[in-house]
Order: sequence, then structure tokens, then C-alpha cells
Amino acid sequence: MISRVIAGALIAVFSGAACANPVHMTLAKMTQTKRKAALGEAVTDAGIKCIGIKRAIYQGSDERDTALWSARCVDGRLFAVEIDNDAQGTTRVERCKTRKRGASNCKFKGRF
Repeated sequence: MISRVIAGALIAVFSGAACANPVHMTLAKMTQTKRKAALGEAVTDAGIKCIGIKRAIYQGSDERDTALWSARCVDGRLFAVEIDNDAQGTTRVERCKTRKRGASNCKFKGRF
């Protein structure tokens, strides 16, 4: 399900020049506060209770230009948020099962 914030960003991007993964590019250009709110909305739209996002970090993109963001809820839970490079900005959210720092089912490159 696409969040309303990301959907609004998608509309804003398509009114201008096309670019690789327009929803990700719009998210990347947001202030950290707005970015955390947008990713938080994506997490809650996935049916996950999250009071708020305290940290959001871009982790990279794959060969299809699917963007991967890490989003950590205020309560400490960590999620991977994937944003597809498609007209809808399809978003998937997966809970990362971490046992200790650096050991996770989510393949993040750096800090999270």
C-alpha cells in the first residue's frame, strides 16, 4: 500500500522532469523531519504500530532502482522500507530481526 505522503510526493515529481525512482528522489530531498514522517506513515500503512520514527537512513538501491531505507521506531524496532521504481511507488515494509548490532535479516550496509 502506498502512503498518502509518498503518493503526494509522486504527484509532485511527475509534474516535473522524470527521474530514476521518483518517489525515492522526492523522499531523499525532504528534510529529515518530513522524511521520518513519510517513512513512519509507510510503516503504519503496512499495519504496524509505530509511534514515530527516530532514525531513517538511505541504504542504497538495487539494479532495478528499488530504494532501500532503514527506519527505526521510537521503541527500537527496526524496519526495512523498499520503494519500487514504478508509477505507484510501491512500498514494502519488513521487520528486521536483530539479535545484536550488525546481525540482521535485513542487509544494511552501514549505520542503522
